[in-house]
Order: sequence, then C-alpha cells, then structure tokens
Amino acid sequence: MRHLFIIAIMWSSIVFGQSMTVEKIRDNVIAQFEQINDYQVDMKISVKMTGFRMPKKKIRVYYKRPDKVKVETKGFAILPKTGVDGNPSEFLDMLKHVTDIKRTIHNNSPYYKIMGKVERDSLKIPLNVNKNETPEITMDVLVDAKKWVITEVDVYLDSESVFTFQTDYTEIDGIYVPERSIFKIGIKGISKWSAGNPVDLGGPGSERQDFEDMAKNAGFDPEKDEFVGEMVMAFTKYKVNEGIDNQIFEE
Repeated sequence: MRHLFIIAIMWSSIVFGQSMTVEKIRDNVIAQFEQINDYQVDMKISVKMTGFRMPKKKIRVYYKRPDKVKVETKGFAILPKTGVDGNPSEFLDMLKHVTDIKRTIHNNSPYYKIMGKVERDSLKIPLNVNKNETPEITMDVLVDAKKWVITEVDVYLDSESVFTFQTDYTEIDGIYVPERSIFKIGIKGISKWSAGNPVDLGGPGSERQDFEDMAKNAGFDPEKDEFVGEMVMAFTKYKVNEGIDNQIFEE
C-alpha cells in the first residue's frame, strides 16, 4: 500500500507539474470520449424517489457520433436528461464561468476539480419562475487526470446541494466507458419550483411531464415540501466501435 501511495504521489507530481487550464482539461476529456465512434450497451436501472418506485428496468442504449442516441425498453422507464450517453461535453457546456481549478488526490490518483457558475438555461432541473428569487447555480466537476473522465458532478443552489452524478468506469480496448452511475437528487422547498423536469420519461409511449405534475403523481408531500431520489444505472455487454447502422436511429 505504501508503494502504491508513493507511485500515486510521483504520478501526481508529473501531471500537476504541467500548467492546466479548463480548456486543456476539456480537450483531454473530449479526446478520450471521441475515441468512441459508436456503441451499444445494456443498462439495468433502479429508481427510488419521493413517493415513487419503478421496478428494475432493462434498457438498451445505442450511440453514434456525433449525437445520435436511441433508447429501447419495454413500457415505462425513467432516465436522467443529462449524462446517460456518457458524453462529457453535456456537463462541461453547462459552465458559463469557471471560478477555480484545484488539484487533488482521490483514491490515490490525481484529479482536477473544476468549479464554476452554471449556464441557467442548460441545467435540466427545476428553476424558480420568480427571477427576483432565482438563486445562484454553481457546479463542481471532478476529473480523473489519468483516465481523463468525469467521475463526479455536483450542482448547488445557493451552496445547497441539489443533485450529484457519480460514475465508475471500465476499460474496453483502451477506452474508458461507464460501468456504474448513480444520480442523486434532493430539492427542498419544491413548492417554489416548476417547469424544469430533471429526468426524461423515456421508453415507448411515454411522455414528458411538467415537473410539478410528476412530483404530485409520485406522491409529493406538501408538508415535507421536498423531492428526493436516487437512480442507479449499471452498464453491461458493451459493443464499442463495431459499427451501428443509421437505420437503427430512424426506427
């Protein structure tokens, strides 16, 4: 263990010895992801939210550069609007102003922590309709400086955490792809919020709902005035860069 720690320190010295800007970090993260031309993956999803339970679902996701995504499932399924296809630019594009970049060690590996303010219209969670009361939205992005993947995203409203997206990765032919992701949401004072549904209601025959309606249908308790939940996604049976016919996305 001591040797592993020494190796980690040596590696971090090499990585952190270089001047790193958010642009360079972004370029490295995007370059890692862009090794993927297409993929197919099976997902198992479990969801627990305020007053709502969804049976574990099996979903198949198809992706093809630059932005083609298809989700196949039987019946109703719920997915986060952001991050399900693994594209890191979805999170990085939210940052309208980076306030700080910190170097850190996490699990004996070097990381960069990017902190900044969020582009309001890009954040797919509920936003206050009263502009005079709109809180400051900030986000922390944790980037593995060795694998160049985003392992955690935390979003805050006036310094209060509202959602976290954490991902563990596996390596396939030198490319890092998600193995397990956990999406956690916790919004207090939900009665003040409307319009921005933080999740997609995916699957054949499903429709997007207004977030307020979804919360009520899910058993929202006005006395508690909060909406909390956790979604766990496990990814298996990857097929990466094996070629996917465009017709799959047209069906």
